[in-house]
Amino acid sequence: MYGVVQGRLSKSPDNQLQWFPQDCWQDEFYKCKALGLDFVELLDERSYNSNNPIWSSFGRDRIVKVASETNRIIYSSCTDNIIDNSLLLETTLDHVFNYLEVSKYLGCEIAIFPLMEESSITPNNFDSYVSTIRELCNSTSFTICLESLLDHKILGRFIDEVNVDNLKCVFDTGNRSASKNLSEEILFLGDRIGHVHLKDKNKKGENVYLGTGRVNFHEVFKSLEKVNYKGHFVFESVRGIDPVKTMKYNITFSDFFKSEVTNG
Repeated sequence: MYGVVQGRLSKSPDNQLQWFPQDCWQDEFYKCKALGLDFVELLDERSYNSNNPIWSSFGRDRIVKVASETNRIIYSSCTDNIIDNSLLLETTLDHVFNYLEVSKYLGCEIAIFPLMEESSITPNNFDSYVSTIRELCNSTSFTICLESLLDHKILGRFIDEVNVDNLKCVFDTGNRSASKNLSEEILFLGDRIGHVHLKDKNKKGENVYLGTGRVNFHEVFKSLEKVNYKGHFVFESVRGIDPVKTMKYNITFSDFFKSEVTNG
């Protein structure tokens, strides 16, 4: 199944890449239906936004209602809040526990933790993050997926040390594209991969249209097939001039390579 990160089907102000479509979030569910996408990956923004519907019972009920009206599932959510706020701080941890409760209420199966910038794992805080992530995983029944720029072997060791059944990682094709061998990373991480973000980046690290950067998508899909990946794929790609038209291209592009791998 395919999903899309919230905000990527709407034009954003000042070409912001990660952006919550506050005034038109409902429309994206209808666009998903028209495109044949299965879900919108809900977004908890870097800065707390009380107008984001996830933070009120009325808003959450509206999300459930529009998902039902469009026959889309509610599958995953992502807390970008921890990018700007260290997960090791008590205030951030409180926010994240609340976020997990909200995600559970909405029926999410996957919660994504981007451990970057202020929440990056380093040799100095490795053990602290092991205990913190274990605590968070033990507090919920659904799967927590870590998105990290750590070397794949260190990331694998981190997941193994946390040692809980409901911890996986996000394989983000764009963010991992600095690696010389994405196939090697996928084969090493194997069943630790619980979620995939599809995007492409050029040699400068800039987000670009799928297939125009340095990601070898044939090798990505082939390697995911080899490790028997059964999760879903979420587009976190650029919007282009027309976000809906760009998404049609993304779907056709990905379907082609998935078919090549499956039938090749």
